[in-house]
Amino acid sequence: MTAAAAALAAALLLACAGPALLDRVGRAGGLGPGAMLAQWTLATTAWLLTCGALVAMLAAEVMGPGLKGFVTACVTLLQAVRANGAATWFGVLAAAAALAGARFWWVTLHRGRDATRRRREHRRGLVSGARRRTVGGLRVWLVEAERPDAYCVPGSGVVVTRGTLEALSARQMRAVLAHEQAHLRGRHHLLVAWARLLDAAFPGVPLLRAAAREVPVLVEWAADDRAARAEGAAPLLHALGAMAVPAAPAGRAPQALAADGACPVQRARRLLGPSRGGGAARRVLAAAAAAVLLFTPPALTFGAAAVTAATSPPCTCTL
Repeated sequence: MTAAAAALAAALLLACAGPALLDRVGRAGGLGPGAMLAQWTLATTAWLLTCGALVAMLAAEVMGPGLKGFVTACVTLLQAVRANGAATWFGVLAAAAALAGARFWWVTLHRGRDATRRRREHRRGLVSGARRRTVGGLRVWLVEAERPDAYCVPGSGVVVTRGTLEALSARQMRAVLAHEQAHLRGRHHLLVAWARLLDAAFPGVPLLRAAAREVPVLVEWAADDRAARAEGAAPLLHALGAMAVPAAPAGRAPQALAADGACPVQRARRLLGPSRGGGAARRVLAAAAAAVLLFTPPALTFGAAAVTAATSPPCTCTL
């Protein structure tokens, strides 16, 4: 019971205090956007694994090691619930776990189907209304629109407008394309989709709400850093200024990552400010602290489930 309480406390700590702790670890270690992206992705994954492990721990608490096939396990579970007088407690938790799992898969299927349909519609629109052109050594989709805009869509590639070519110099254009290529190569759309999926499936969890807010910003910062290393910060800054407008245009596909995404003021301050990277020792300490924070909840929960299963006597099944 002590192990179970510790596992539950660790899961609640990660869910509620995780955002502040991750932010503090990142600042103390001077971690870059890439490292922070990894931390947020691992944190949300660890939270989901912890919830799954809590369900396994519940089953181990009730059933013990008497798992000898699916049918036997079901009978064992029913006998254990009846014998331990925990029918109400188990029923509530089992129903909550079933509802949470069903909601997760429903949201996943619904959002995945919707995103796939809209990506196909967007590609059909590109094929019919845009044309392929080589810009800065990269094949892109060129849209005849006056508004400066550039973004990338998984499966379609980079899309730029005629207004972008007219507003930017050759070097600024290369910086924008480097930014978009960084999104595609880093699979940033998957990180953003994962954070938003968990937040939509389990609303109200502070960790997931913070991840859905922070991850889209961090992918822009990470792409900015890659573009600045490739072409310099000045061309990228000028491109951001030329493309910064009050609202994004309609017609972008879902999971599109645009060069004018996130807050341009924050991005400009990062590019103009001094490097805030920490030393090797600070980064190692920050990585160690993050590992302890992220892996303790699932480790405790899986450990509690294993201890419970190993120490509880098996039930006798009558089939």
